[in-house]
Amino acid sequence: MKVLINNEILNVETIHPDRGYFYGYGVFETIRVIHGRGMFLDNHISRLNSGLKYLGISKVLNVNEVLVAIDALSCNNGVLKINVSEENTVFTTRPLTYSQKQYEEGYKLILSRVKRNPTSHTVGIKSMNYLDNIFELERAKKQGFNDALFLNIHDDVCETAIANIFIIENNKIITPDASLGLLKGIVRQWIMDAYPVTEERITLNRLLTSDGVFVTNSVMGIMKVLIIDEVALNQHKIIQQISNRYEKVLDSMGRGL
Repeated sequence: MKVLINNEILNVETIHPDRGYFYGYGVFETIRVIHGRGMFLDNHISRLNSGLKYLGISKVLNVNEVLVAIDALSCNNGVLKINVSEENTVFTTRPLTYSQKQYEEGYKLILSRVKRNPTSHTVGIKSMNYLDNIFELERAKKQGFNDALFLNIHDDVCETAIANIFIIENNKIITPDASLGLLKGIVRQWIMDAYPVTEERITLNRLLTSDGVFVTNSVMGIMKVLIIDEVALNQHKIIQQISNRYEKVLDSMGRGL
């Protein structure tokens, strides 16, 4: 069997088109790397393997394979992405692009036109079938926003295209319950382990009138949110305190050395 890719015929022994390419049937992880060390690496690999098991893909990735890839790709500081499907395990790298200015300015979110379905197979795993997320993210950026906020089919707040979301209310940290239709992020879990956090149903109005909003993912860490659509949000000191604590985690890995 031969495959034509970018006008070059390649042997199928080298290239393995599978359901990952044809249908997005696979999972991925995006990991921040500092001095050759992946942040929360064990957590990322555990989630990836759980996703593979859910899809019935009989592959298990281990930490050593990732460390070998980091070394082979000379990814000392940056971002490592792992895509795994039935026939392929692909590692790619890219630079870290978040700047200090972005953290100071905060995020602007736009409401997505697409709604999450809590019963969908794709919401609970980091699926390679990412069209809704990427399409809505690009739409947000074209309109001058940073990210898109998803509600579910019951109009509950879920997550953004690339991040989990939290609110501050009466000095309490609250995040949408995972059953509402969202991916349980790695930094989301770090916050839940480090602070008393409650998982609740959050309406859009409750989000807009809360005392503060922030989003998290494994690459950017903690980011305050200033605006949703055209509504300016309240700001709360707890968000900066959480951010400062996360910065210490980065520093403990030798960031900036």
